[in-house]
Amino acid sequence: MPSAGGFLGRFSYWSPVFVCMTLFAQVAFLGLRPAVCEKRRLAEAAVQLGARHDRDVALRDAVAVELRARGDPIFLERQRRLRLQGPVAARD
Repeated sequence: MPSAGGFLGRFSYWSPVFVCMTLFAQVAFLGLRPAVCEKRRLAEAAVQLGARHDRDVALRDAVAVELRARGDPIFLERQRRLRLQGPVAARD
């Protein structure tokens, strides 16, 4: 029959190992897994944000070109003449 002192002695001898195993399990299940999931979510969000940024930059460039054209006197005169001519009939 094992004595109580033997069990407590073994438990106290192996307790640092159990503490480290418990700490590792806590980090692995409560800390590491959510961090990996969040990293994956942020990577997907970064791709979407990059695409949205590219679209917005292209739109900004198109608006800048349009504003420059509207400030050009030659463009304005062409637009005025086209309005005076009216719609162009389609040729068959």
